[in-house]
Amino acid sequence: MESEQGVSNLPFARGRSFACLDDYLAHLQSNSAIDLPWWREVSPGLYEHVTTFTGAQRETATREELMRRFGFRC
Repeated sequence: MESEQGVSNLPFARGRSFACLDDYLAHLQSNSAIDLPWWREVSPGLYEHVTTFTGAQRETATREELMRRFGFRC
């Protein structure tokens, strides 16, 4: 859900809202030390889902796909 304060109700956001995808991805990465999943950019505009779950299938998404998935417009 996007509002003037940003997008809220995101997975692992811990109650925070984010104005842009980059801020949300940085938040996920900063919390990866406590075994939360995050998205790592593997090439320009292509991201890989990083998780500690053994046996997880590799998942990739473009920047545009992540923006749509999480509800960001910019």
